[in-house]
Amino acid sequence: MDLSPIAEEYLKAISTLETEHARPIRTVEIADEVGVTSASVSSMIDTLDERGLLEYTPYKGVELTDDGEEIVTTLVRKHRLLETFLTEQLEYRLTDVHEEVDRLEHHISDEFAQRLATFLDDPTIDSHGDPIPDTALTVSEKSTHTPLTEYEVGETVVVAQVPDRDVAVREHLFENGIDPGTTLTIDDVLPVDLITVVPDSVAAPVSLPTHVARRIGARVPDQ
Repeated sequence: MDLSPIAEEYLKAISTLETEHARPIRTVEIADEVGVTSASVSSMIDTLDERGLLEYTPYKGVELTDDGEEIVTTLVRKHRLLETFLTEQLEYRLTDVHEEVDRLEHHISDEFAQRLATFLDDPTIDSHGDPIPDTALTVSEKSTHTPLTEYEVGETVVVAQVPDRDVAVREHLFENGIDPGTTLTIDDVLPVDLITVVPDSVAAPVSLPTHVARRIGARVPDQ
């Protein structure tokens, strides 16, 4: 299905919001996520509804259809393959790659994505630790990591996944040596919604807001 990049961005935004809220998404929420006016959102909703990519229920909101979800999953596959290629082959910084790929993902074909996957030896996770959908657009439901907030003070873990959408968060983690593969120790859990950790590459405590730590996936080191 031939869609414009902006239409694809709307579908991605709705999918993200559905994951976060687990309910139909209101027009004003989409406007905030995409950064446009509610009038612009209403016009695009009409277009995507007519094409069978979402369903709009007055006074409730919108939900993606199966066709809409398929388009989003295809974009996710392209995005994560491109991120892996740019970081591994072109040495892009982890903090810079997300926005670069946001521009590229709309302009590569499915054939290019498949050739890219083959070149990269069919990776299953990207540079941020997120799963890459396979050629059938399925994602493994088996999680290999646990939110950092689930570990106890004194435990040593390996970072498996870091959030990629928030530039400031990515930069803060990068500057403090917290990337996928980093080994760190939970130093303290403070009553002011802060967790302090000690990355092995820094050897000094790093403070993380609880809402950020919750989005960092970690696992027990291999024995």
